Amino acid sequence: MTRLFCVGIMVAAVLFATPAFASVPFADNCIVAWYANPGSDIIFTCPTGDESKLDVTVRDQFNLPIPLQTVTVTLGNVTDVCAGAISGATDASGYVRLDLPVGTISTVASPRITSTYTVTVMGYTIKSGTVEIMSADYDCSPQVNALDFSFFATDWLSTGVGLRSDFNNDGAVDALDYSMWAIHWLHN
Repeated sequence: MTRLFCVGIMVAAVLFATPAFASVPFADNCIVAWYANPGSDIIFTCPTGDESKLDVTVRDQFNLPIPLQTVTVTLGNVTDVCAGAISGATDASGYVRLDLPVGTISTVASPRITSTYTVTVMGYTIKSGTVEIMSADYDCSPQVNALDFSFFATDWLSTGVGLRSDFNNDGAVDALDYSMWAIHWLHN
């Protein structure tokens, strides 16, 4: 009986100690990947979130996935970026794709909007940094409408570096940029 009691105590200790070994996000094993414009590191956004995505894979200290946890992205430049916290839950493999329904307040032809960002899971910061953001919604209305078109038209045929409407980052606001902007017409 004493032997069985000791085995029972050992089993109970292991079962109740398991939460002490629970997985927590380990930043070095997590992956945070922004979908940027082709050939650049600029994030192009739309109020519907259909343009830019953020892929996040959350893994623990043993490189195992952490499923069913909320991943939150917070953009820090709240005066120029119209977005609150953006969040979603990881799947069984620890992965989540977040849509970025973001507009900007960009009333001058340049520069583009730079914002800090923080990606958190379970209260842990797994990535932070800065990102350059462009949007088809220049005024945070949040709809791509005639006022936004007037901003685009003001920039039409401009050349230079860091132009507000140079969505493909080739140094000129031209038909390619218009085609990228026009896809988002009346999105909200």
